[in-house]
Amino acid sequence: MGSIAALFCAVTIWTDLAYRKVPNAVLAATLAAVCMVLLFGHVPEPGLASRLLGFVIGLLVMLPFYALGRMGAGDVKFFAVTGLFTGPVGLVTVWVVGSLLACAHALLASAQAGTVRAAWRDRIAGLLRRQAVATAPAAMAQMAQARGIPYAAYLAVGLLVWMVSGR
Repeated sequence: MGSIAALFCAVTIWTDLAYRKVPNAVLAATLAAVCMVLLFGHVPEPGLASRLLGFVIGLLVMLPFYALGRMGAGDVKFFAVTGLFTGPVGLVTVWVVGSLLACAHALLASAQAGTVRAAWRDRIAGLLRRQAVATAPAAMAQMAQARGIPYAAYLAVGLLVWMVSGR
């Protein structure tokens, strides 16, 4: 079960940091692998009931944030699947570690936003003036669009911390 979780975390960290996406194929493959282990293998601690409760709690805790537009669907689904690995108790560790990392990311991004945005704005404006491109407002708006925080990647680090800490 640990190797499934580690692979799940590695892929999630890579895709969320690079593309700000948690592919449904990764979530489905992880769910299938976990179900196979739970159905045909020895179920390590926490027990099956606790794992299912962790899944439901993980889903229900994050779903309102998605409904309010504050979180992506991949983040919600990642946290629910994480509950299958940790049960409800482990979700607290995953959430705390992930939220602290996301907070640090947000603080660093906001500290750099002023200087980075100004530099890119000036650079793009200079390029557009030289080339006299008619679509300047659209290009500037596209460049200024925020990418968001890769929260699932930080939750994945939290899951790895939980696994390494001995649960």
